[in-house]
Amino acid sequence: MRRTVPALIVLAALAGAALTGCSASNEASACTVTSGNGSDSVTATGKFGQDPQAKVPSPLNVSKTESSTLIKGTGPRVNKGGAAELSVTIFDGSSGASQPTQTGVFPVVASQISKGLANALACTNQGSRIAVVIPQKDGASMFSVQGTVVAVVDVDKALPNRATGHVRPATPGFPTVILAPNGQPGIVIGDHSEPTKVSSATLKQGDGAKTKKSDTLIVQTQTVEWSDPTSASGSWEQGSPATQTLNDGSALSSQLIGKRVGSQIIVQVPKSKSSDGNASVTVVDILGVLPAAAASAQ
Repeated sequence: MRRTVPALIVLAALAGAALTGCSASNEASACTVTSGNGSDSVTATGKFGQDPQAKVPSPLNVSKTESSTLIKGTGPRVNKGGAAELSVTIFDGSSGASQPTQTGVFPVVASQISKGLANALACTNQGSRIAVVIPQKDGASMFSVQGTVVAVVDVDKALPNRATGHVRPATPGFPTVILAPNGQPGIVIGDHSEPTKVSSATLKQGDGAKTKKSDTLIVQTQTVEWSDPTSASGSWEQGSPATQTLNDGSALSSQLIGKRVGSQIIVQVPKSKSSDGNASVTVVDILGVLPAAAASAQ
C-alpha cells in the first residue's frame, strides 16, 4: 500500500565568507556504490511506479552498501545534494518483512535518507528501479530496522539542483550575483541602498510551468542581510533543496507566484516596521513543484 510523504527539509543559518555562498559544494559525487551478492539476490516484479512485488531472501546481511538495477532508466542522473521524486519500499533484511511504500520528494543527502541510499541514488537515472541493501553503519537504523535494510526504489523524477533557465541581463538596483561552479549564488551587496519596498527581478528565465498561489515549490535559496553582508543562510548552506509554500503570505512567496519552473529570481525585502526583521536579499532557484498529495501532507 502506497502512502505519500512530504519532502524532508531542513534550513540552516550559517556564517559565510565575504563573497557569501560560494564556499560549499553540492556537486554530484562519483558513483561509489556497486552491486553485490546481497543486492543481486533481491528481485521485484510489477510495473515501474507501482508497488513492487519484491522477494527478499532472509536473513540478508552485508558489510557495505550494495545496489543493483532492476529496471534501467534513461532519464537524467540524480544529483547528490539535489532532490528526487521517489517511491521507496523498505524490507527488513533479517525477516523479509516490508513496510508501506512511501512516495514523495526526498533530498538526496545522507542526513535525510541515510548515507547508503543517498550514495546509491547518485549512481542512478530517472526511470530506474533499484534494489539497495544497506548495513547499519551506512544509516540503516534511520528506517526503524535493527539489521540490514533492503530498499526497492523507483526513481520517478530527478530534479536539478540549480535553476536551468536562460540567463537574463542584470537589472539595475539589485545586488550583484556571482555563481560558483556548482550553481550556488554569491551575493555582493556593495554600495546598494537598503530596499524600501519588496521587489524582484529574473536572473534566469525558465521554460517550465508557471507557478500558482496554491503551489508548494521545491527551491534552492540563498539569503543575506543588508546589516551583515557576510551572512548567509538558506538551503545551499544546508546542502539540500527546501520547500516554499506560496500561500503563506510572506513577501518572498509573493514574488514567486507566476514565475516559471527553472527560473532564478532575486528578491529584495525591506526592514520590517513591525518586527526586528532586517532588510534582506534572497536568490531563489525554482527547481520544481511538490506533487499536490505530498504538499497537503506537510
